[in-house]
Amino acid sequence: MLVFILLLIFIGFAVGLAWFLISNDHGEKEPISMLWVASALGLAGGLFAGFLEGLMLSPANLMPGTPRVTLLVATLAVGIIEEACKFVPLALLIFKKRYFNEHTDGVIYFALAGLGFGLSENILYTLQFGSKAGMVRIFLTPLFHAATTAMVGYFLAKRKIARKSPFGVCIPLAIVMILHGFYDFGLLSGSGVYAAGSLLITLCISSGLFVLFLLANGQDQNKGLSVVGRNTFCRSCGFANFHHHLYCTHCGNNA
Repeated sequence: MLVFILLLIFIGFAVGLAWFLISNDHGEKEPISMLWVASALGLAGGLFAGFLEGLMLSPANLMPGTPRVTLLVATLAVGIIEEACKFVPLALLIFKKRYFNEHTDGVIYFALAGLGFGLSENILYTLQFGSKAGMVRIFLTPLFHAATTAMVGYFLAKRKIARKSPFGVCIPLAIVMILHGFYDFGLLSGSGVYAAGSLLITLCISSGLFVLFLLANGQDQNKGLSVVGRNTFCRSCGFANFHHHLYCTHCGNNA
């Protein structure tokens, strides 16, 4: 019974964050189908990451009591694999799409990919290791995967809007890979100090997601990509409102 409740809580976190981001997006409406695709790619990325980790990493190197240098190398490898599997497929698919055109798009689409990844991981861990593992993950990881991927997605969108090469996003991607590796290292190290560092990492990254989303909304508003301020798009139908009318000339609703 407790496992079932934990699974519902994980789903609730994912649905709640997705609703918050989508409902507070003040730019052109995103294609619903693409929002689902982003989530599905994240879920598929979670399964593929698990396959790669099983293929490339020895479980013994991730067990408590492993020499710390060996453990650190293994957890950094996990960070590289998981962040790449969450980010790269969606980035390749979406970067040149017309509707990927706002700072908030980078946060929303990639947060959804992270949610798909994290939800599958949390459910599998809870089913495999029981309610105790699920309880720990409720406090540590409900938004972690969404936040790390959204941070890199924000910089990808920022580069597209500035008409710069997408390869510049390799730096923020490398940073979140390293943070992810350190986070896992702290949890598996058996050290209270390192575990506290992992808790600090997940708290900062998870709260940083909301700060980043507010920043992205503000940048969209300053560039006229938001219905707030200059009403460049209709908030009801997403139709372009070039003359900034109070009412949309396409659907008739308040722009």
